[in-house]
Amino acid sequence: MNTELTLVIMAAGLGSRFGGDKQLAGLGPSGEPMLVLSIMSAIRSGFNRAVLVIRPELEHKLTEILMRFLPANFQYHFCYQALTDLPDEVLLADISHRLKPWGTAHALWSARHLVQGPMAVINADDFYGDSAFTSLAKGLNMRPTEWMMVAYPIELTLSEYGGVNCGLCQVENGQLKSVAEWLNISARDGVLMGDGPQGFAKLPEHPLVSMTCWGFSPNIFDVIKHELIEFIGLRGQQPKSECYLPAVVQAGIEQGVAVRVDVACEPWLGITYPQDTVWVKQKLMELLSD
Repeated sequence: MNTELTLVIMAAGLGSRFGGDKQLAGLGPSGEPMLVLSIMSAIRSGFNRAVLVIRPELEHKLTEILMRFLPANFQYHFCYQALTDLPDEVLLADISHRLKPWGTAHALWSARHLVQGPMAVINADDFYGDSAFTSLAKGLNMRPTEWMMVAYPIELTLSEYGGVNCGLCQVENGQLKSVAEWLNISARDGVLMGDGPQGFAKLPEHPLVSMTCWGFSPNIFDVIKHELIEFIGLRGQQPKSECYLPAVVQAGIEQGVAVRVDVACEPWLGITYPQDTVWVKQKLMELLSD
């Protein structure tokens, strides 16, 4: 008997570079947002329920969208990524300087009360393809207490209109050895450059990257708790500092957690800039139309 599998979708982003709520953008062949396409892929792969991490003002519109496109018997739940939803051990005299929540690690933390078993974790505004969810479902059913990820060749993830953010991976024998968040990756004179942990630098040749397509057991929340406490203690007074999910995964690896890696066999599609929407719509039409 298959384990109950939950899909956690991080959908609280502000879409500052896109200029709006890109998680609501109707990009699929029938006007579906990316998150609906992901949920449908997840359902086909055997996922039983979804948890959407959102901002409160998105709930009404998302409810209308999900009621329109999803099967009536599919379970989904909303939770809010709130600035003050932090571990009890975090003692901040003042967080009024914050303009937004604390990043993707904090987004997943927000879902902790709604997930009791193995989970996949994705971004709301990315398209991963059916095979990514098939890999996640198979891995989580076979090894529900372990972590995994679906990685993508970086060449399949870049935008023509500006830099993208992703986790740069070191993989050996199908195991993730390290992952680090890189920002604003783009090609400059034929060379991939970006802002990495040590500053602006050249990327390695043909790396695999995390586009936030993870499989976790619930012990991820213990690691997130520790990382949030440490992160906010060190950087909590920086107005735009973010605790990224790859940093949590890296902490887990350093604690001895094994993270298996599958490599995607379908394109990843994402929208970072408004100009991305035209080619993403065209590509989705090619991939998904009957």
